[in-house]
Amino acid sequence: MKRVIALFLSLMMLLSLAACVPGVEEQSTDAVPFTVPMDDASYVYQAPQDATPLPGGAVVALAAESSALESGADALLWKGVQTFASTFGYTAQSYTYGDGGADTAEDALREAAESGAALVVCRGEEMALALYQIQANYPGVHYLLFDDEPHNEDYTAYTTDASVHCVLFQEEQAGYLAGYASVMEGYTTLGFVGTEEEPPVVRYFTGFLQGAEQAAEQQGEEVSVRVWYTGNLSDGDLVTSRMVEWFDNGTGVILANGGDLVQRALDAANQTGGRVFATDWDQNALGERVLGSAVKCYNAAVQRQLYAFFSGNSTWGQNAAGQTEKIGYTDGSVALAGATWSFGSFSQRAYEQLYEELRNSELKVEAYADMDTLPDTPAVTVEVQN
Repeated sequence: MKRVIALFLSLMMLLSLAACVPGVEEQSTDAVPFTVPMDDASYVYQAPQDATPLPGGAVVALAAESSALESGADALLWKGVQTFASTFGYTAQSYTYGDGGADTAEDALREAAESGAALVVCRGEEMALALYQIQANYPGVHYLLFDDEPHNEDYTAYTTDASVHCVLFQEEQAGYLAGYASVMEGYTTLGFVGTEEEPPVVRYFTGFLQGAEQAAEQQGEEVSVRVWYTGNLSDGDLVTSRMVEWFDNGTGVILANGGDLVQRALDAANQTGGRVFATDWDQNALGERVLGSAVKCYNAAVQRQLYAFFSGNSTWGQNAAGQTEKIGYTDGSVALAGATWSFGSFSQRAYEQLYEELRNSELKVEAYADMDTLPDTPAVTVEVQN
């Protein structure tokens, strides 16, 4: 009998210990599984099955330049706002301005704030300038700002009110995917052309450099990268001719970031047979000379942010109010875009495996804000042409 009692007590102790192990009893099966992102334009946010339904009924507004709603980043934000509204029972409204700069941007932002919207979505430098002026003027209105933080005209003051949540994409992570894919696709002479030598553009380049280094090491290749920041050069033909010269002298693919540089790079590629890597949003449809697009997933990101806001009783939580959030691999906010896989040697399975390694921090991507210090890349030679 003593043996039976001892056995029973041992069994009960084991069960008690198992109950204390995290995840043994409490593990939820309702979490939405992670999917490596590709086609941002088709993304629809799915709430966890056990989540409390959102109340719906409120208005979500987007303030943006009118021409920007036709294509590009703001168009994807607008698509995300509309998709979220349709999915969860909200109303989407847009308030646009012409080509007048920060003053007319402020007019559109004020109109959106005065419309009765619970949340106003906006993006970019002009909206950051406008939001700096009005963010505290409309009690009860909240804002979601992408790609910048509220600041004054000469960048000497940054102030983010508790009604504002800012979201910055980690450009170095998108650039990494482009650099890795380019080398895995067989290109060993690469180029990068950006507008100003400013932090977001530099981060694209240094991520591109790190991705090329990782692939070069895996492939046992020696890779070279030319880099040029065009600055305030207004002669588009001169920009195109420089890239034609690069292609004619062996550059296989150029990553272009900012302004009309993707189109300029495409003009050069069409003349020479080179390839172009686009940035920010999916531009693969521009032609067969586009090798790929390293993108910020605006559509997916805005839907996730809207869900977080409205599931928090239509206000920003303590970790979001007046704060800036940087997003990237962790929740699938950067990607190689495309409704269909367009690479040849670099397989979709290899991309998915790479993404999971980055997401799980098995591979590291560092952020560099200027060209004074660059990542160590023994397999990649850098030639700065500024």
